[in-house]
Amino acid sequence: MQIIRAVVMIIALALSNIINASDEVEILGLGENKVVLNVEGVTRVLHVGETAGGIKVISADIEQCVLEINGQSKAYRMGNQISTHFAKTQKSIVRIVQDNTGLYRSSGMINGQMVNVIVDTGATLVTMNADQAKSLGFNITGKPVPVVTASGKTKGYLINLDKVSLGEIHAYNVQAVIIEGSYPPQILLGMSFLQRLEISHRQQLLELQQKY
Repeated sequence: MQIIRAVVMIIALALSNIINASDEVEILGLGENKVVLNVEGVTRVLHVGETAGGIKVISADIEQCVLEINGQSKAYRMGNQISTHFAKTQKSIVRIVQDNTGLYRSSGMINGQMVNVIVDTGATLVTMNADQAKSLGFNITGKPVPVVTASGKTKGYLINLDKVSLGEIHAYNVQAVIIEGSYPPQILLGMSFLQRLEISHRQQLLELQQKY
């Protein structure tokens, strides 16, 4: 049974999907052949073919799900919310579920390019290794700085990222560090990005909300 790796739910601008349910339905999680929904205030894990609150799961993977509502099927990606009412405009919220290793993994974007990331409040800056930086088109020509990792001391290079996105949360001119070698194995979204957000935990969910 595959563990759901990442969960993202974003409350964005007004949506107008009408369904036969009494409350808002939130997509809390996406996994292979399963979806985590908040249906009428109750968290439900639905597998393909199952129905709750008038919603039937047709297919699902970690990127998107196809739901049947009122006889019509539609694909929903991370960041979609289904509601019986027009949602009020509000600050974007991202929720990520903790994986079986205790980490908060998700997909994001750096300078318009899709990346896999780990949300890490213990990292001072957005952090990537040299190979990751090269794949994003960065030259390692930034200001050299000493860096201490779990493997010991090494050298890093400070750069500025034009734009970092996690769902519908966006931050501009974000400081990052490129580290020589293979650490970290996955890009870390550190506090240079997270300090612009309100951060809270709810059980195994990490909730991130844009401050402004």
